[in-house]
Amino acid sequence: MVYIKPIRETSVTIEALYALCNDAYRLWSDHGIDEPWMHRTIEEFKEAISDTMVFVALDADNHELLGMHCFRGNLKKRRAYGSYLAVSPKAFRRGVATRLITDTSENLRNAGFSHLIISTTVGAEWAVRCHLKNGFKLIGFRRAKSYNIDSYVFRKQIVPFTMLTAICHPVFSLYYNAAFCRCRYCYKYIVSIIRTSLLK
Repeated sequence: MVYIKPIRETSVTIEALYALCNDAYRLWSDHGIDEPWMHRTIEEFKEAISDTMVFVALDADNHELLGMHCFRGNLKKRRAYGSYLAVSPKAFRRGVATRLITDTSENLRNAGFSHLIISTTVGAEWAVRCHLKNGFKLIGFRRAKSYNIDSYVFRKQIVPFTMLTAICHPVFSLYYNAAFCRCRYCYKYIVSIIRTSLLK
C-alpha cells in the first residue's frame, strides 16, 4: 500500500528526493533520452523545486520513499504546473504514479485550483501513457530551441463540469471537449515547427 503526503508533513529530505530522481530518470537514459534537467546538481535541483508544492509517495508499511510530484501554482488563473513526476524503479508498475496524480489532484482541487498543466518528452512513451490513462488530455506541442527536445503538453481538468462552470469560465469549458483539444494540439504543433524552422 502507498500513501501520499505533502513533503512538509514528512521527514523526507531534499537529498532523498534528488536520489529518487536520479534513480527514476535512469530509465530515460536507457531509452536514449537525454535532457539538461537530468544532469542538475543537487543545488540546481533544490532551486528548481524551491517554490513548488512537493508531494511524496511513501510505502505504508516501512514509510520508504517511492515517488514524488511537484506543482507550481497560479491561483489567479486557478492553474497548477506539474513537474518532477518520478517513481522509484523498485516501485514500477505498482500504481504509484497513478496514486500520485489522483491524490495530488484532490489536494489541489481543495486548494482552489481548477486544472493542471504538465509536459513530458515525446520519446517517454511510458509517461505519455500514464498521463493519458489518468485523465490528462493532449493539448499542445513544444520544441525547445536551445537543445532540440520535443515535448507534449497535457492538461487535466480537476473540477467537474457544470453549467455554472460553462457560464463563469467558458474558456475552461472548451477543454472538456476532445475535438477542441485535438485541434489545439495540431495548431500548437504546426506553430512550433514553423517557428523553430524560421529560427534555424
